[in-house]
Amino acid sequence: MNKEELILIDLFCQHHGIEVNFISALKEYGMIEIIIIEEKQYFSLNQLSAIEKIIRLHNDLEINLEGIDVIMNLLDQIDDFKSQLVITQNKLDFFEKQYFSLKEIP
Repeated sequence: MNKEELILIDLFCQHHGIEVNFISALKEYGMIEIIIIEEKQYFSLNQLSAIEKIIRLHNDLEINLEGIDVIMNLLDQIDDFKSQLVITQNKLDFFEKQYFSLKEIP
């Protein structure tokens, strides 16, 4: 992984005013992955929005890590269902076009 795609956890925590232990706890719950390079801890840039969402849930709504884990899993399931719905809608559109094009043939 390219180092430009990584965020140093110490700097991130300092910027957001949170403890490094909070990020470590997220890793223990399996909510994020931590990458260690030269004894420094990083997370990937593609995890940034999820981590910031977790911080907002924890700080603004005072939701504990167990609750956040449940919420994040439910949000992932909703995203999966949305993707499946789009695929199903595309298939339905395809079959409707096929059906109506066959009806037009005399």
